[in-house]
Amino acid sequence: MMPGIGALRRDFIALPATAPVLRAGDGTPSPSLGDAVIAIGAFDGVHVGHRSLLAQTVADARSRGAAAVAVTFDPDPDRVVGRAPAPKLMGVADRLRALAASGVDAVLVIPFTREVAGMDHAGFFDRVLALRLRPLAVHVGSDFRLGRGGASTVEVMRAWGADRGLEVVGHELVCDDGSAVSATRIRRLLRERRVEAAASELGRHPMLRGRIGSGRGQGTSMGFPTANIVVDEGLAVPGDGVYEGLALIDGTVWPAAVNVGLPPTFAGDPDSAHLEANLIGFTGDVRGSEVALAFTRFLRPSRAFSSTDELIETVLGNIDDIRSELGDEGVRIA
Repeated sequence: MMPGIGALRRDFIALPATAPVLRAGDGTPSPSLGDAVIAIGAFDGVHVGHRSLLAQTVADARSRGAAAVAVTFDPDPDRVVGRAPAPKLMGVADRLRALAASGVDAVLVIPFTREVAGMDHAGFFDRVLALRLRPLAVHVGSDFRLGRGGASTVEVMRAWGADRGLEVVGHELVCDDGSAVSATRIRRLLRERRVEAAASELGRHPMLRGRIGSGRGQGTSMGFPTANIVVDEGLAVPGDGVYEGLALIDGTVWPAAVNVGLPPTFAGDPDSAHLEANLIGFTGDVRGSEVALAFTRFLRPSRAFSSTDELIETVLGNIDDIRSELGDEGVRIA
């Protein structure tokens, strides 16, 4: 059956965001955060490794009587300095909301510019961070690098911080199935259509946000109306195929059969969508609505069908499979 409300809120990043999100350099006056223990990272996906790092940051902050602060960047650094920026596991708003709900006392967002990219660790701490807080300790992953060419390694920063009373802690990466959890690894799992493995490393089902547009309009006549979903640009999409999923529309989550990729049978139709979902149990007009899709299970590869009857039989079979697992009723989470 459908997951519980708590799990659904986690999937769709609909958790209470209790920590304030502060943006450095936006002209908004705000007091200093004072003494702080900080975690620094891009935090794409806010996956289980990130959450372990954040939890240890919070524990250290509590032991020192200081604020726990997650320091992140917008835009993502590789959007500024990368030759081929990787697709993101979540949009900026979701990333900040997840960080704000992680248990930290504040999220500090640093505008990432070429000037910031060119700083070494000393410049970053003295010219950027010192304007908002007084760091007592820094928590990062063991592979963390900062500054031009990634010259500021954990070892370099630790030696520099020792002379200033600043502790730099490089944490071993969290592993899953013998490999380190990382955004890069999760993106590969999605390309390979291994959404359940990706969910294990994310700590939630992989999710995309977009808007429902117009499509071929053929699904209704075949008995399975589908919504054509235009996904926010730059997000990581699972590999082509048919999936069991969950769709959030107007605060309610519905079971969904999701097709990723251009349907081979309709590849020549200019109105064919690259992402379609049949919302099981839902009735109503959703065109123009914002939607979020969570992918729970891979069902089958995409393929061309020899006849319309074969297509209908296969798709209705997929829908019945999902209905048997998740039911056909929506769950209100707003």
